[in-house]
Amino acid sequence: MNRFRILVVALGIGGVLSVAPLRAEEVSESLVFEIQKFPVDHQGPQVIDVEAELVYAEDITDKAYPDFEEVRRVLIQWMTDYPNETDYWEIFNKQLCRKLLKTYPMVAAVTLEMKVYPTFGIQYSHTSRCTITR
Repeated sequence: MNRFRILVVALGIGGVLSVAPLRAEEVSESLVFEIQKFPVDHQGPQVIDVEAELVYAEDITDKAYPDFEEVRRVLIQWMTDYPNETDYWEIFNKQLCRKLLKTYPMVAAVTLEMKVYPTFGIQYSHTSRCTITR
């Protein structure tokens, strides 16, 4: 949101007037948390690290901030109950981002990064990152 104030400054002799716009304060806030070494049954038993960032709406009120512990519990529950075990990690990730945005209207954007640890079948780690903005 662009808000401007006008600063009027009198300069020099003869009353020369200068008008310059000043930007109003802009605030960007987010909550970032990690869930480390979380066991999940997706594409077989896996262990993942999840980093979540929730960017709050610019006009969030003091009482509208979500409880971080609740957000974490909800995300863990969704990962545990995810219905399609064969979805690619990118789809799994995108669906969880969408659910977070739908559940928390005070959030303007969500980023989830999921690092999947190596297994016997896939002997390297890989990461899915998804950002969805309203």
